[in-house]
Amino acid sequence: MGLVQRAIEEAGISTISVTMAPDLTRRVRVPRAVYAAFPLGHPFGFPGEAFRQREILSRMLREAAAIREPGAIVDLGYGDPLSFEEVVP
Repeated sequence: MGLVQRAIEEAGISTISVTMAPDLTRRVRVPRAVYAAFPLGHPFGFPGEAFRQREILSRMLREAAAIREPGAIVDLGYGDPLSFEEVVP
Protein backbone atom coordinates (compact mmCIF):
# COMPACT_ATOMS: atom_id res chain seq x y z
CA MET A 1 0.00 0.00 0.00
CA GLY A 2 2.87 2.37 0.72
CA LEU A 3 4.04 2.35 -2.91
CA VAL A 4 0.55 3.15 -4.17
CA GLN A 5 0.10 5.91 -1.60
CA ARG A 6 3.42 7.50 -2.46
CA ALA A 7 2.57 7.46 -6.20
CA ILE A 8 -0.80 9.10 -5.53
CA GLU A 9 0.86 11.69 -3.29
CA GLU A 10 3.35 12.51 -6.07
CA ALA A 11 0.32 13.41 -8.21
CA GLY A 12 -0.70 15.95 -5.55
CA ILE A 13 -3.46 13.96 -3.84
CA SER A 14 -3.23 13.40 -0.08
CA THR A 15 -3.67 9.84 1.16
CA ILE A 16 -4.15 8.15 4.51
CA SER A 17 -4.47 4.52 5.50
CA VAL A 18 -5.81 2.70 8.52
CA THR A 19 -3.53 0.10 10.07
CA MET A 20 -3.84 -2.65 12.63
CA ALA A 21 -0.09 -3.30 12.46
CA PRO A 22 1.75 0.01 13.00
CA ASP A 23 5.17 -1.67 13.14
CA LEU A 24 4.68 -3.05 9.63
CA THR A 25 3.19 0.24 8.41
CA ARG A 26 6.30 2.11 9.59
CA ARG A 27 8.47 -0.30 7.59
CA VAL A 28 6.39 0.27 4.45
CA ARG A 29 6.72 4.06 4.93
CA VAL A 30 3.20 5.20 4.10
CA PRO A 31 2.78 9.00 3.95
CA ARG A 32 0.32 9.03 6.87
CA ALA A 33 -1.87 6.54 8.71
CA VAL A 34 -4.17 6.05 11.66
CA TYR A 35 -3.95 3.06 13.98
CA ALA A 36 -6.95 1.16 15.31
CA ALA A 37 -5.94 -1.86 17.42
CA PHE A 38 -8.53 -4.26 16.09
CA PRO A 39 -7.72 -7.79 14.91
CA LEU A 40 -6.30 -8.10 11.40
CA GLY A 41 -9.10 -7.97 8.84
CA HIS A 42 -11.22 -5.57 10.90
CA PRO A 43 -9.72 -2.12 10.23
CA PHE A 44 -12.91 -0.25 11.17
CA GLY A 45 -14.07 -2.52 13.98
CA PHE A 46 -16.48 -5.40 13.91
CA PRO A 47 -19.57 -6.12 11.77
CA GLY A 48 -22.70 -4.34 12.93
CA GLU A 49 -20.83 -1.48 14.63
CA ALA A 50 -21.90 1.18 12.14
CA PHE A 51 -21.58 4.01 14.67
CA ARG A 52 -17.97 3.11 15.47
CA GLN A 53 -17.15 2.58 11.78
CA ARG A 54 -18.47 6.05 10.90
CA GLU A 55 -16.58 7.55 13.85
CA ILE A 56 -13.29 5.94 12.75
CA LEU A 57 -13.80 7.09 9.15
CA SER A 58 -14.59 10.63 10.32
CA ARG A 59 -11.49 10.76 12.56
CA MET A 60 -9.39 9.30 9.76
CA LEU A 61 -10.47 12.06 7.37
CA ARG A 62 -9.76 14.75 9.98
CA GLU A 63 -6.28 13.31 10.55
CA ALA A 64 -5.65 13.27 6.77
CA ALA A 65 -5.98 17.05 6.85
CA ALA A 66 -4.11 17.53 10.13
CA ILE A 67 -1.01 15.31 9.82
CA ARG A 68 1.96 17.33 8.58
CA GLU A 69 4.86 14.99 9.38
CA PRO A 70 5.58 12.39 6.65
CA GLY A 71 5.21 8.84 7.94
CA ALA A 72 3.13 9.83 10.96
CA ILE A 73 0.84 7.19 12.47
CA VAL A 74 -1.86 8.51 14.81
CA ASP A 75 -3.22 6.09 17.42
CA LEU A 76 -7.01 6.48 17.48
CA GLY A 77 -7.20 4.70 20.85
CA TYR A 78 -9.45 1.82 19.77
CA GLY A 79 -9.04 -1.86 20.56
CA ASP A 80 -6.34 -3.83 22.35
CA PRO A 81 -2.87 -2.93 21.04
CA LEU A 82 -0.55 -5.68 19.77
CA SER A 83 2.69 -5.28 17.90
CA PHE A 84 2.97 -6.81 14.44
CA GLU A 85 5.53 -9.27 15.86
CA GLU A 86 2.91 -10.53 18.34
CA VAL A 87 0.42 -11.13 15.52
CA VAL A 88 2.79 -12.56 12.92
CA PRO A 89 5.88 -14.31 14.31
